[in-house]
Amino acid sequence: MVMVRTLSPEAYAREAAAAYEASLLEQARQYGAPATDPATEGHRAAGVTIAGQAWDADIGGFYDTAGARAALGGVSKQAVSERVRQGRLLGLPLASDGHTRDRLVYPVWQFRPGLLRHLPRVLAVAGYEPDRPTTGWTIAMWLVTPDPDLGGAPLEAIETGDLDAVLAAAADIRASLSTDERAAHGAA
Repeated sequence: MVMVRTLSPEAYAREAAAAYEASLLEQARQYGAPATDPATEGHRAAGVTIAGQAWDADIGGFYDTAGARAALGGVSKQAVSERVRQGRLLGLPLASDGHTRDRLVYPVWQFRPGLLRHLPRVLAVAGYEPDRPTTGWTIAMWLVTPDPDLGGAPLEAIETGDLDAVLAAAADIRASLSTDERAAHGAA
């Protein structure tokens, strides 16, 4: 087991940069230096390092499947999977490590009773498709991001009873997801 020390951001950055430099140098000697901008690659590596914390800070905490099962009153793993498949629960895939089955995490806030009841309609209108990983993450981020037209984040508007306004905004999210995906595949 690795003991993780609590470091200041500056100390963490120095230690991580030194380890990154040593590893990168070793790999570059073996495979050659990439034909990419080093500063761009350094920024990308920093983003990858902090990504989990950033998503957690932006979207909130997550349950694993056991936590989701408990939050739903002790339902089975299959029942959780079925709710995700049917668009009744927001399951967000983690990046595959190539060795284990793809894992899902579940934003904790969705289990609040006022949200869980309306979530299926919101997810359907927003275009949530569990087999398209980016839709879930995009919708999760949208749900927690303040929207001036809603007077707060969509999940707050749902809880205060402004479901119709949230559904109208969700339709815009669906349209942007479709446009972005078509553009990414060269079909726009």
